[in-house]
Amino acid sequence: MAVGVSAFFGLQLDLRAQETLCDDICNWLDRQTVSPMSPAQRCFRHHCLNASKLPHAQSDRALFQALSTADCLSPDGMGIVWAARLLGLPVSARVTGIDVMAALMRRFAKMGTRIFLLGAAADVVAGLRDKLRRQYPGLVIAGHHHGYEPDDEKLAAIIRNSEADALFVALPSPRKEMFVHTIAPKTGCRFAMGVGGAFDVLAGKVQRAPVIWQRCGLEFLWRILCQPRAMMPRYASGLWGFAKITVPAIIRYQMRRWQHLLTVPLVSFLLIGLIISRPLSMPVSARTIDRPALVDEDMSVGWLRGRLADMKTADDLDMTISEIVAWIIPEELRSTPDENDATASDDWDAVDGAIKAALVVFETVLKMSGGQSFLIEAVIGGVLARLFDLHPDPARVERLVIATAPNVADTMFGRERNLLFDHSLMSATPFDRGVQPTLGSGQNGPADKDQFGTALPFATKQIVDDFRDENASWGRAESEETAAPFEPEDASPR
Repeated sequence: MAVGVSAFFGLQLDLRAQETLCDDICNWLDRQTVSPMSPAQRCFRHHCLNASKLPHAQSDRALFQALSTADCLSPDGMGIVWAARLLGLPVSARVTGIDVMAALMRRFAKMGTRIFLLGAAADVVAGLRDKLRRQYPGLVIAGHHHGYEPDDEKLAAIIRNSEADALFVALPSPRKEMFVHTIAPKTGCRFAMGVGGAFDVLAGKVQRAPVIWQRCGLEFLWRILCQPRAMMPRYASGLWGFAKITVPAIIRYQMRRWQHLLTVPLVSFLLIGLIISRPLSMPVSARTIDRPALVDEDMSVGWLRGRLADMKTADDLDMTISEIVAWIIPEELRSTPDENDATASDDWDAVDGAIKAALVVFETVLKMSGGQSFLIEAVIGGVLARLFDLHPDPARVERLVIATAPNVADTMFGRERNLLFDHSLMSATPFDRGVQPTLGSGQNGPADKDQFGTALPFATKQIVDDFRDENASWGRAESEETAAPFEPEDASPR
């Protein structure tokens, strides 16, 4: 299934909307075998993240491990949604555990999926079982059990004997997360989800906040008003710890964002002026540096990101472009190509492999840059302009970009693929040794090679002056220094 996630203080926050997530879960269950547990079978583990749980996860290593290795971690709570948006993450809406559970019940009733209900008091879970059977005819409830049994292995055996396909766990946190993380795979279930106090609400024992309160993100306030003695201390501690973690990171991110917005016009003008005024055919003279081999993707990506982080002036940009070109093309070939030299053609065939490796590095760094990709786009554009100028077959370079690095191709040539070369007038076969292909644009004849570099549509986006610390908003330092002490929830199964 296609998954979109964003890093959020060390956790991978799932970006799927509720309906998409439910469809993906049902498709997952559909693809799994119905025979007893086989090596190919695996339990899909779903967790929810709210403002109270985040500071606990930062101070509890086991809870953090359970959340960070989940197959899906949904933003349950407007505090998470607001904080993620203020940090630039594309979180569209919250996805609550109780809403996902209710949506899955309708689908499971049609699919014949066997479910098991674990948690809450005995009368609550029994009442929920009866209500679900009336509300969703055809729903198969393989079994249920209250949440006051301390022996997890015993619970796993009961669930395994029921032959349930899906497990809903309404235990207190962090026991709920640890049960889904470690015990659920032993039950034979192919899907397990922690739903907190959803059993009490769905069974009618606890009234949920009105819809208008939910849409305004005030559902936590409703819970405090309904149960002030139980909820006030819990939310006060959790929200204070959440604010200590998120507020400093949000302030730093927003300050950098506004600083970049003021810097972009001036720097963009200088970079574009440099690229347009510099002759594209100038010889490359890169300084001697300690570069890794291109075939070592991880080391190459780290080297390039380091160069971007150290880039302060337009001269740094030009030097970086020259170094990368020297990285790709041997010194003896960095001169005007001889179209009649068969030996040089063989050498250029070997260079194509280096170009592919560099494109893989570009693709990785471009993806890692997210929405702050102007610097890497400027570097990639400058390198491609040099390659078009030096390579005896510029159209081949363009084909390599499209085939090897689709994101780079979309960024440089546009999603509509406004290509620089008319491929209808060129051979589709690989580079012919020793023959200079004819370049053209429709019926207007050959194109001038010096025009190829300036034709690249460089995007003007947010510049990352501090690229090396792009993930500092949710790095380990803030996590360890600002995390609130872990205070387990009360013994209530809610």
